[in-house]
Amino acid sequence: MHTFWIGLTGLVCLSMSHAQAQQTVSASHVQRHRLRASVAPPNVPGPQAPGLSLVDLTPIAPLGPCAPAGAWPWDAEYTPDGAYLYVSLFGGYQGSGGCTVLKLNALTLAPVARLHVGESPEEIVFTLDTGGAVSEMYVTSSSASSVTIFDSSDQVVATVPIPERPGGVFGTAFPFGLAVAPDQATVWVGTGEGRVFAIDVATHSVDLARTLDLGADCGFGRIAFVGNRLALTKTTYHANWMGSTASLVLIDPAVPAAAQEVLLATSPTSALYPSPQDLALDPSGSLYVAGFDMGPQVYVVDPLSATVSATWNTYTQPTAGKFQ
Repeated sequence: MHTFWIGLTGLVCLSMSHAQAQQTVSASHVQRHRLRASVAPPNVPGPQAPGLSLVDLTPIAPLGPCAPAGAWPWDAEYTPDGAYLYVSLFGGYQGSGGCTVLKLNALTLAPVARLHVGESPEEIVFTLDTGGAVSEMYVTSSSASSVTIFDSSDQVVATVPIPERPGGVFGTAFPFGLAVAPDQATVWVGTGEGRVFAIDVATHSVDLARTLDLGADCGFGRIAFVGNRLALTKTTYHANWMGSTASLVLIDPAVPAAAQEVLLATSPTSALYPSPQDLALDPSGSLYVAGFDMGPQVYVVDPLSATVSATWNTYTQPTAGKFQ
C-alpha cells in the first residue's frame, strides 16, 4: 500500500505497510528535525530496508561563518542513481541561518561532503543529462536571496541572485521552491513575495522577461511540474494581515494568462493563516498538498479538472493543522 508521511516540512508517498512504518519512524523525531523525505530509487535498499532509516543530524556542525547551534534539516533528495543523499541544513531564519548542504552515502548514511551555500538553504533539485545522470544541482538559499549551482563533482559553478521586489525591506525575496522544466532547459524558483523566476540552465542567469508575477500579497511554498504546467502552492495574505487564503495554482509558463487556481482553505481572522507548503505528485497524476492552518488533512487535487477530488484526514493535533 501507499502510506503518506507528513512532517513539519515534508510529504512523501512510500510503498510500505502501516506496520512497517510504525516500526521505523516516530512523529517526535520527524517534528524535531523538520526533514523532508525523498523516495530512494528502487535499487537502493537502505540499511534498514524495507522501511525508513533515521539519521540524527544534530551533532553535525553546519559549515561556514553563519553556522547556528542546530542543523534544522529542510530538504533531502536522492541522486537518480541512488548513490547519494543530499540534505539542506536550513539552520534558522534570516540572521541565524545555516550555510550547508550535507552529502550522505545513500547506503551507509555516512557524511561524504559538506557543501557551502548561501544562508538558510532550503530546496534541492537536479538537472539531468541525456543519459539521466545528474548534470547540476540547484539549491535555494532563502535568507541570502540566491540559488547556488553545483556541477556533478560538487563544485560551485554559479551563484544566481534572486531579485527582491522594488521597495522591499527584508533584503531578500525569500526564494524557496524549485522545479526543473521537462526539457531540462529552465529551473523555476518561487519566492515568498509572489514571483516565480526562470533560471536559464545554459547561462546560469535569471531571464527576467519570463518572470511570473502573481502579486505582492502572496508567496509560494514548494512547486513542481505537472506535464508542461507548474503547480504552485500559494498563500495570499489578506488586507491588514487578517488571515490568508491557501490555494494551488496551475500555470503554463508559456501561457500564464490561462492559469487555474484551486481554493484549498481560507481564514478571515489573524488567528489562522492557511498556507500550503508541500506537494507530491503520484504516478496517477494526482497532486497531494499539505500545509499550515489547513486542518488535519491532506488535499488531493486533480490537475486535469483543477478541482479538489478528496481530502484525507491525518488525525493529527492541533486540529488547525500545524504541519507541512
